[in-house]
Amino acid sequence: MPDYENLLAIGVTLIMAGIIARGFAAQSRRDLARRKQHRLDARKSTEALLNEDLDQPPSWLERNFGLLANAILFAGVAITAAAFWLR
Repeated sequence: MPDYENLLAIGVTLIMAGIIARGFAAQSRRDLARRKQHRLDARKSTEALLNEDLDQPPSWLERNFGLLANAILFAGVAITAAAFWLR
């Protein structure tokens, strides 16, 4: 069974990783909104043809990155709470 210090270190690391991942999730949501706006845009210009990467559908990770970030964050909180409870 892991001791107090190991659980605390793992928990705090997961909390920090979750906070950072939430920032990336926000960026992913902004990128998905930008892609959607690009698809809805009726303009057809020569510059729009250069942005073919915007027409690709979002991947599973891009759609669910916020959920994964929250899961990492809450797992870190639970492990940290367990570390304090074991002490």
